[in-house]
Formats: sequence, C-alpha cells, structure tokens
Amino acid sequence: MTLSSLSLRPLAFGLVSLTAGFGASAAMACPDWTLTGTQISYSAQDLTQPQAIGVIAGGNIDLSNCPIPAHGYVISQPDFDFSFTDNSAGMDLTLRVEGACDTVLLVNDATGSWQFSDDEGDSLNPALVLPAAPAGAYDIWVGTFGQQTCEARLILSAAPANAAPPARQDAPANLTAYRTQVGQTLTFTVTGATTGSVWGSGVYTDDSSLAAAAVHAGVLRAGESRPVEVTILPGQQSYAGSNQNGVQSANYGTWQGSFTFPAAATTPAAEVDPGNLTRFRDRVGETLTFMVTGSTNGSVWGSGPYTDDSSLATAAVHAGVLQPGQSGPVEVTILPGEQSYSGSAQNGVQSSNYGTWQGSYSFPAAAATQAPTQAPGQAPAAGK
Repeated sequence: MTLSSLSLRPLAFGLVSLTAGFGASAAMACPDWTLTGTQISYSAQDLTQPQAIGVIAGGNIDLSNCPIPAHGYVISQPDFDFSFTDNSAGMDLTLRVEGACDTVLLVNDATGSWQFSDDEGDSLNPALVLPAAPAGAYDIWVGTFGQQTCEARLILSAAPANAAPPARQDAPANLTAYRTQVGQTLTFTVTGATTGSVWGSGVYTDDSSLAAAAVHAGVLRAGESRPVEVTILPGQQSYAGSNQNGVQSANYGTWQGSFTFPAAATTPAAEVDPGNLTRFRDRVGETLTFMVTGSTNGSVWGSGPYTDDSSLATAAVHAGVLQPGQSGPVEVTILPGEQSYSGSAQNGVQSSNYGTWQGSYSFPAAAATQAPTQAPGQAPAAGK
C-alpha cells in the first residue's frame, strides 16, 4: 500500500512543518521523523547486493491513533535514518522486512511522503517498492501488526526499473546442485533446523544442510520458515567449524563448492534480550550479540564493567551504545566477578555502587569510555 503525501520535510525556504501536518498533541504520540534513528547510508550501486540490518520490530505507539492511514505498533523515533545516495541511474528502491512475527513497514520518504505496507502477497512480511527513488533521507519504522515485539531484519535493495524480483523456490537439502552458479545470489524458502551436518562458519561446504547452516549463521531460528538469500561461492581450501546458535559445525579440508548467507555478513547473529546476563556467567571471555531496545528503566550497578544482574537494556543506554527506545544488535563481553563496582550518572541513567559480585559484563563498543574512579574511603553499597 502506498500513502499519499501528508506533510513535506521543511526546506530552507520553508514548507509545511510536521506539527502542521500532525497537530502539536498528535506529534508527541505518533511517529516523528524529526527524531534520530540508527544512521545507515547506501548508494543505489551498493544496494544492487541486498543489505540486511537487524532490528526489534514493534513499539508502544498505536498507529490507529495517528493521522496516518496505517495500522500496527511502532516506536516514536525512526528505527533507521537511511541516507540513500547517488541514484543517477533511476533504480527502483525496495524495502522489505523479514520477521519472526506479523510485521509492518512505515517510511517517510525523501519527498516527505508517508509510505506503508502490511503484508506482501500471502506473506506476513511487508515490502515497499519505490520506483526511481530519489536520493535523500528516508525515515524507516519496522513495526508489528499486534502489540508483541519480535526480531526482524530490514532488507534494502535496488534494481533497474521493471527488473524481475529474485525467484523464490523451496529449499533443497543442500546446494551441491548449484555448484555451477558461482557468484549468483538465490532465494529459497527455508525452515530453520538444528539437525543436519554442517561444515564451516560463514562460508559453508555446499553439501552442508542448508536449514541447519541458516540457523548456525543466525539468519533463521529453529522452526522459523521464510525466504533466505544464499550466495554460491567456489570451493575453499579449508573450512573452520564453530558452535553458534545451538548448531555445532565441523572443520573440513578442501571441498569443491561453498555458499554463504549475505544477511549474515552485515548483521551479527543476535539473541533476544535476556533481561540480564546472570545465566551466561559460565561463558567468561565470550562476546555475545543480543537484540536490545534501550531503556532508562531498570537497575544497573557499575559503570563498565556492570554486575551481570544489571538490566542489559538500561546498561546499554548508560554505556552510550544505545539511545532510549533505540533497537539494534549490541555486543557484550562476559567477564568474571569484581571486588567492587562504581556507579555513575551517564546518558540519563544513574547506576549504583556495589561490592563483591560473582559475574560481570561490558560493552566492547564503549571500551574507550573510562569508568569513574571511586573516591578514597567511599564504601560500595552493601546490598541491592
């Protein structure tokens, strides 16, 4: 579904403002493109190879209460501020979502027009095709039809006008039959599995189980069914096994054919936010990725490292790796317990002091930020 323009972005010489289109009170409780989302930038040429970005779909704003002919639930600020550059060739821009639940897609495009999609054909995933899309700023919300939230991926691609979309076909058990199609990206409807032999990590032997490799790579969950893109690659001299997402892959030597998942190259394999990290205490030294929505509510002890019972969503805001309400993949490193933890006020979150605790974690992206030093003689808090 394509919506007509409701309001245009203000230009230097002054067009209609957002509040003129929404009303001052509605703007506070509805999607607001003037707020900042995760910054992404691609040219049309970049998007001839589809790019996938992880996101948590959904939010607490009911679009039926907003002056936009759309339905579903989103957050107020865009999930993504997308800068689309250099489309001198006039390519069509496609935005689609693949999610673990019934998702919706809302876009304020470069002309200031609102675009909305619910379901694409018989799929519960939405898609928008913007013909000869102009270069500029696109604000993108990935929402849900109902009030639940779920893991999803925004997939961006560009193609010449009237180009046929990639064919989708039921998945074969493995990709040995496609060994002559090196360099091609194919789309199969795959149901994720944790059973089946897999060799390699990132690049897999072409006789690996496609369903199990998709789970290993983090592009599907076990039992989840949806279209998945795979790129056919030449054989490799060796393949390194690893344990990821509940699937153990094996090492292997020289093999004649390979494949990879383009989405896994741009998006870390991410788990759902567990709330806190106490159950990961036995994985000291590992760096894990979780899909998190930043929050200012929740208890936090420390200033990096944090006690492992600290709220992950709130600690991420305190550390500066997420903004409140911003969703995205977040890397955390599991650490041993500390003798003491120093609290501080950062990014709108007040964390607390604490004494000895059995487990910790930190955010590698915030490693450059130094934790404040506890004042001499200041005792850590005695209890939580």
